[in-house]
Amino acid sequence: MTREWSAEQLDIFEWGSRGDGNLEVIARAGTGKTTTITEMVQRMPEERVLLAAFNKSIATELQSRISSQRSEFAVPWLNVEARTLSSLGFRFVRDHARVKLDEEGERARTLALGALPPGSPRQIINLVAKLHTKAREIDPWLALDDEVQPLVDLASSFDLSPPEELELLGWTSEKIAESALCAMKAAMAKTPIIDFADMVFLPLVHGWVRPMFDAVVVDEAQDMSVAQLALSIGACSGRMCVVGDDRQAIYGFRGADSGSLERLRVELRAKVLGLKTTYRCGKNIVREAQQIVPDFVAHDSNGDGIVEELAYAKALEAVAIGDFVLSRKNAPLVSACMALLRRGVRASIKGRDIAGSVLGLVRKLLPAGARDLDELPSLLRKWQQREIERTQKRLSEQAAEERVAFVLDQSAIITAISEESDSVRDFETRCDELFSDDGGASVMLSSVHRAKGLEADTVFLLRDTFKSGVQVGLDGNVGGAGLIEEDNIRYVAITRAKKRLVWVNGVAA
Repeated sequence: MTREWSAEQLDIFEWGSRGDGNLEVIARAGTGKTTTITEMVQRMPEERVLLAAFNKSIATELQSRISSQRSEFAVPWLNVEARTLSSLGFRFVRDHARVKLDEEGERARTLALGALPPGSPRQIINLVAKLHTKAREIDPWLALDDEVQPLVDLASSFDLSPPEELELLGWTSEKIAESALCAMKAAMAKTPIIDFADMVFLPLVHGWVRPMFDAVVVDEAQDMSVAQLALSIGACSGRMCVVGDDRQAIYGFRGADSGSLERLRVELRAKVLGLKTTYRCGKNIVREAQQIVPDFVAHDSNGDGIVEELAYAKALEAVAIGDFVLSRKNAPLVSACMALLRRGVRASIKGRDIAGSVLGLVRKLLPAGARDLDELPSLLRKWQQREIERTQKRLSEQAAEERVAFVLDQSAIITAISEESDSVRDFETRCDELFSDDGGASVMLSSVHRAKGLEADTVFLLRDTFKSGVQVGLDGNVGGAGLIEEDNIRYVAITRAKKRLVWVNGVAA
């Protein structure tokens, strides 16, 4: 039976089979992007096609789809490789050197030790190792410069700034950034052992990237870093197709090139086609999203869907197993999750790493061996004030804003859990319970960032946690990048819902 394709999809297939030049596909939420991409590449006349994926699991899914769902239009000589851009970089490295992959993290530590004075504190060694690794992944070209401030800002974005007690001993953010820069420069030297960051870093700083594919298709381009995109462009000898949703660009804080689609459109002189008809969201949910993204439309076959508002207490009574509860930040999820657990509703907050971060801070603030939490509120307030003051003094305005938001969120999480805990041990138990990820049917509470790519029939959004943002037109010219990203976050949140979207008004009593 021949599948019935939409007019949008047929236009994309036409480019794939007979088009020339480069293409940009604006693929909105739930529009059948993966199905469309895998069908398009099978119609392309090129002999070798790279399908670049954001992560390994997506690459595996794409390769499986191509192998198992052979198109009737597939050309007989088709050779499609679905892979991450890191694995592509690894291929470039192995073209120039016989190397082994360090999967234990020893290379990062060795580089950090080489950049620091003998006898440096273990915590400083770890910070430098993590910072130069992030920098090699996100902005390799920093190794070719002598600017330290970008590394100071990067450290703030990834919570890699030194604790106050070590800063007072001279281990400032600037010193850590200088050491990380030194480690990056050392990482350029010939080596038999590389790590995952080197897969992106080494090909770009040494100019090892070469055309290997007749055509390249980049999926989720809005989530790629500048470095990853540079690898994909350099690997292409012919046509390129970049696929993504500029309105789902919400990872600027972790190094994604949030303006990648617009930039690549100009750089590649790309034709633009849309994939803007969603098959996921009910029509009323789409209308809600259209207040942010006007060109987002529902397929005729979609149900009506429900959009409603509930007061906080009523909403928690209505939440059921399988539903999502989403928030702009993590802290408001704690009270909601505890309320659900008290009702006997199985629930957890997505993000085991949050629990580790919270427990680590509490153990650092409390005296060694402390069993009760009596001193925690005072110590937490002092820590919060110090961190905000330090942040505002040493970081650029945008980096400082991100760090302050993190500090306030971290403090609020600890406060919420400690108010329900009788002791340090009880705090630890509650933290593990709240952020458990042991599988099974439950209510999933999550930040919007962690829920990206997921969907549920019913989604509750904690309205008061979202920033107002600004409404922007299709040209994207209204407001700054930060404000546009806040709108993007609301759009991503709304489009997780398939049948029912509930705006939750108010906060925990």
